[in-house]
Amino acid sequence: MEKKKVVLVLMVVFFLCSGAHGNPVENQTPYQIGEVKVTAQKKEENMQEVPMSLDVFSDLAIKDAGIEKTDDLVRLSPNVHMMDRSCEHIVVIRGISPFRGSTYSPAGFYVDDVSYPMHYMQNIELFDLERAEILKGPQGTLYGRNAESGVINLISRQPDNWFQAKVFSEYGNYNTFRSGINVSGPVVKEKLFLGGAFQYRSSDGFLENESDGNDQVAERRHMGGRATLRWTPVERWEISLIADILDADDHGAEGRAVYGLHATDEHKIRSDCDADLNQGWNSQILRIKYDADAFNVLSVSSMMYQTLDKINDCDLWDNPLDRRVNPMDMKERQYSQEVRVSSSQDGPFSWLVGLYGFMEESDFNYRYDILSAGTTYMNPVTDVDADGYAVFGQGTYTFFDRIHLTAGVRFDHQTMEGDLKDAVRQTAYCKSLSYDEILPKFSLAYDVSKDVMTYTSVSKGYMAGGFNWGTTGTEETFCYDPEYTWNYEAGIKSTWLDDRLMANLSAFFIEIEDKQVSQLHPTIAALTISNAAKAHSKGVEMQVQAKPLPGLDLFAGVGFTESRFKEFSATVKEGNAIVQKDYEDNYLTNAPRYSYNVGVQYRSEEGLFGRADLLGTGRFYGDAANTARQDAYELVNLRLGYEQDNFEVFLWAENVFDQQYFTFTTPFLNSILGIDGRPRTFGVTVTLKL
Repeated sequence: MEKKKVVLVLMVVFFLCSGAHGNPVENQTPYQIGEVKVTAQKKEENMQEVPMSLDVFSDLAIKDAGIEKTDDLVRLSPNVHMMDRSCEHIVVIRGISPFRGSTYSPAGFYVDDVSYPMHYMQNIELFDLERAEILKGPQGTLYGRNAESGVINLISRQPDNWFQAKVFSEYGNYNTFRSGINVSGPVVKEKLFLGGAFQYRSSDGFLENESDGNDQVAERRHMGGRATLRWTPVERWEISLIADILDADDHGAEGRAVYGLHATDEHKIRSDCDADLNQGWNSQILRIKYDADAFNVLSVSSMMYQTLDKINDCDLWDNPLDRRVNPMDMKERQYSQEVRVSSSQDGPFSWLVGLYGFMEESDFNYRYDILSAGTTYMNPVTDVDADGYAVFGQGTYTFFDRIHLTAGVRFDHQTMEGDLKDAVRQTAYCKSLSYDEILPKFSLAYDVSKDVMTYTSVSKGYMAGGFNWGTTGTEETFCYDPEYTWNYEAGIKSTWLDDRLMANLSAFFIEIEDKQVSQLHPTIAALTISNAAKAHSKGVEMQVQAKPLPGLDLFAGVGFTESRFKEFSATVKEGNAIVQKDYEDNYLTNAPRYSYNVGVQYRSEEGLFGRADLLGTGRFYGDAANTARQDAYELVNLRLGYEQDNFEVFLWAENVFDQQYFTFTTPFLNSILGIDGRPRTFGVTVTLKL
């Protein structure tokens, strides 16, 4: 069945490419795709000249596709997937996924050049953006730690001399409401600019608790805002202060047993716990840019503070004789500073050098309460302090106007200190970690013509080591070391038919060493993290975009990934026995075999708008034993609208055919735990603009 679906996708992609053929006509700019600027390599470049696989979404593309959060965004990027579970939002790029319970995602996540280090932060509301970039493959040279699979870059909109304002409201089924306002413009023309955006979202959710009939057991209440002050005192200087704030109050009940004695139907749970998930964070970013004749200087200073409080049902049932809950409190503070200097003049050699430093303070308070017995099984309270610095540089030299040789390297230093105390288990220990990493990158690109470029590259990435804060084990099992990736990639980027067709293709092979995995300790029977595995991932990605007629856009992307363990002898529990299992050749967790998106969009001069998207996700597994399985599924999204200069109205529907799927699945006792994805949703969005 999967092979038939893959063949169908390739046929659709071929059809889209064929549909773009025709005789080019002079000066038909509505037909042309146009140059897309990105800052993937921390300087402004044409996307088609960057020797890596990446996807870029402008603010208009984000609006047109109805993208509201990060999990919507990644569905439009081949070989990118999000494991979404309550407060865990792990981005999986090219099949590289972390161990269960990891604090960090192997994909870097940046907003205005500032890292959002924990994956708890990464499924954010996407509003008031200039663009979003998804970089694939290790980005350690320019981004450092925890960018071993790729990076998601979000760039917020900067206010300028044009006054802009809009207010929108949206209503959908499940009593879902979203509203917001964006305002920006000059305070002093050519000198001082101010922008602000605010958004509120609420929903009753689509889950029902059969235990008490509550159909708002997964309700959501989110508020977020951003303010930007931009100052250009003279022509060469630009200073921006950006402040973000978020408050989220959710009922977090989601998981259900898929089969067995305690199984429930789709979108129904049985719980005797009023699950809660409350998150809040704020950040402040100061960007100072200076443009000299021969070079540019950029300084990025940031402060960030995040809190997370949650409680959830551990037993997934409403049996009063067995009530278990997991309360957790987390606090995160981060301070960072980066300074970059890059070349600005045209010439055969372009370069960038930089310094980076950070400090992080993380506090975790985790409990496992057995309410029916009136006891607490464990209560590890862990404080982690981390700091580090990096020196990095990258340069590109062009030979004969066609051959581009790029080399870069980063020295990355990090120290960490972890302190764990568990009054229930009467344990306490403290450990210090220190890492020095060299992270190189090399690429060679060749311009076959002005519209076709081929490239090959090799790069190293790493996932930092850390502390096992969620389990009280022993001092030896309290920490784990980094894991490493080497990415080998070759690709071609091309535009055709007078810039009316873009087609990009890449192939990759990734070696993963010292893979971080979770497993039972053979003597204390506690879940621990260790560097006990090797793995590899290989695959291809293709993106196609075409403009055969004015206002008509055709686009498609398809990715295939095979990510497997090369070595992994896991310690697991079977009944009352602890045994060894060989997971060699098993698939890595939450790594779909393929993903694709196929879409068509039309925007007329009279204001009519229509769009259809087909989004496919291949089979993946939720555990290293490959017992919790999500089969391949497809989603269809539709949008129909009418646009004028000052007014827009859109009707939309997502998951039109009400496809059932899980965003997270894992073994649970004698069953499988699953978290249901969004069912069919529909609604209307109205926008007023000035």
